Amino acid sequence: ETAAEAIAAVRAEIAALKDDTLDRRVTEARKELAALQARAAKLDADRAVAENSADELRGRIPALEEARRFADGRDVPTAEGELRASRLRLNEALKALGVADQEAASARAALDDAEGGPAAAQLNALTAAGVPASGLLDALDVAEQARDHTSGAGPTLDELRNWPGEHAVIVDAGRLAQAAQALAALPGSVLVSAAGVSVVGAFDGVATGREARIKAAEQRLNRALDAQDAAAQAVRAAEETVALAQRRLDGAKAGVRLEELEGRLTGQRARLAELVAALEELVPRVAEAERETAALDFRARTRDMEAERLESRRRQLDGERARAREEETRVGAEREALKLGALAAEWGGTAESAVEWLRELPEEERPRTADEWWRVAERLLDQALRDTFPEEDAEVPEELRFLLAERGGSSAREQATFAGVCGALASYLRGQEEYEKHQRRQIEAQLVSRQRDLAAADKGAEEAAQSTAVHRAALTAAIKVRLERVAEEFEKLDVAYGGYGATLEFPVPPAPADPEQRWQWRVTPKWRRGEGQGFVPYNRRANTALMDEKAVKLVCAAAIASSGGGHLCLVLDELGRNLGKEHRREAVALFRRIGETYGITVIGALQDDMEPYAIDACGQYVKLRRSSDAMPYNEPPVIVGHDHHADRVRALAAYVDRTGEPG
Repeated sequence: ETAAEAIAAVRAEIAALKDDTLDRRVTEARKELAALQARAAKLDADRAVAENSADELRGRIPALEEARRFADGRDVPTAEGELRASRLRLNEALKALGVADQEAASARAALDDAEGGPAAAQLNALTAAGVPASGLLDALDVAEQARDHTSGAGPTLDELRNWPGEHAVIVDAGRLAQAAQALAALPGSVLVSAAGVSVVGAFDGVATGREARIKAAEQRLNRALDAQDAAAQAVRAAEETVALAQRRLDGAKAGVRLEELEGRLTGQRARLAELVAALEELVPRVAEAERETAALDFRARTRDMEAERLESRRRQLDGERARAREEETRVGAEREALKLGALAAEWGGTAESAVEWLRELPEEERPRTADEWWRVAERLLDQALRDTFPEEDAEVPEELRFLLAERGGSSAREQATFAGVCGALASYLRGQEEYEKHQRRQIEAQLVSRQRDLAAADKGAEEAAQSTAVHRAALTAAIKVRLERVAEEFEKLDVAYGGYGATLEFPVPPAPADPEQRWQWRVTPKWRRGEGQGFVPYNRRANTALMDEKAVKLVCAAAIASSGGGHLCLVLDELGRNLGKEHRREAVALFRRIGETYGITVIGALQDDMEPYAIDACGQYVKLRRSSDAMPYNEPPVIVGHDHHADRVRALAAYVDRTGEPG
């Protein structure tokens, strides 16, 4: 019966453990975790896209800002209006250039005609028609003395010039008709042949002398060429104006695009801030969901292990119950055979048990009566009950509570229920023993796991501490070496340039206890104010010029110590502030020394009164200044140069002054 009850209890526990509530919670937790992880991944992807977009927009800003400078403050409508006006002026200039080109071509043709003779057009037309001919005036050769006299032989040369024969050509009499047809488009042409003189059409005007015509044609050609050059220059100027207007329009449009891009960039930054905030808000939720899912998974695994243990316990109890039934049958048969009932009625037990029991009793307990033994048993039972349930409100099993309630009233009832109470108490204690064994096994497993984790953590912490100590020692040594080198150079420079010696004080600070704390070093420059005196820290009240002089030396010492064979650039502002004449000369000489010795480029913003010292110290000096305070930008600077070799400065000036030549 006890085994059956235990089996029923185990089955009830198994049924309770197999409830699907925990499985549903695990499934829901996993779904929620997956949803949160997917959302976090999407937010992270969106954040990466927003960052890339913002970087892309930021990368386009410099080019647009550079293009916007060409707008010179103009907006798009103004720039478009200027471009339209420039194009109109360009079209007008092109038209004027076309007219000038036509006039030049016409003047050149007229010059060619004048140089070719009055009958050049007729000769060209006849040649094109395939009729051989020659000019009448070209065929005549009049003596110089006969040019101004009239003879009976014929007209003078001047008379011939005024005669239509200036356009006369000599052709063969057999081809006179063909020549007249070829010259039909040239009225006033005169054909001379053996058959006589033939005039085609009439004269348009009186022909002038050849030299005058050539001179007039040349003057016309020169005027046309001048007009053509002026028109070409106007076209080039108009093209430059159009190009400038186009650049300004592009700059104005770039400004519009820049404003649009900056607006988009602001939106992307706001979007990125929202995504980052949402992601930061979601990360704790994801961590909490992961923790909850892990806890539920652990509970589910623990439940499965407990169910397996209870199932094994149930099978064990089934075996015990089967064995108990077999033992019950066997013992019942033996009891029937031995007739123990009668014997037990006489003294309350078997003879063997009685003998054995008496043999094991101490001498003082052997004389006890049955009532005394019952009182001892009752006392021990009460003590066992008090030890098992020490608290008054302790939860007592129902069966045991029922048996304890049934015992009251008479000694016989107590004796009758004694065995049942002991059995129920033993069953309860066995159950408690199994439960405590299970708890002990879980505690031992957790203790072993945590001890293993603690050992691993201790080992990792020890290794990290050792690594940190080594790294900090190396870093401390490197810092000390660098500062010691700066102190040595500070001492050398101070002694070399009129001082009494200087150094740096840098105590090694203790390592911070928290890794997040700053490991701050404090370096104090010190120098001697007199020979044999002790070092005085920089923050002790002193002359400002002395402070600036030591600052210059300390800067140079740091630059020298940091050179290490590399290329360094030392940028200084207000170099000569608070320095006297001698200190200024020493300062620029010091910078020249470190520049020449250690290859350090020194760029200094000097006051105007520092210029002579810089020239004396450097030997080579180039100064750029604005050409006008009213136009500080977009204007070529004024260059002032100094060099021990004057020819080199003049060569540089000639090179800078060159314009229109490729650089």
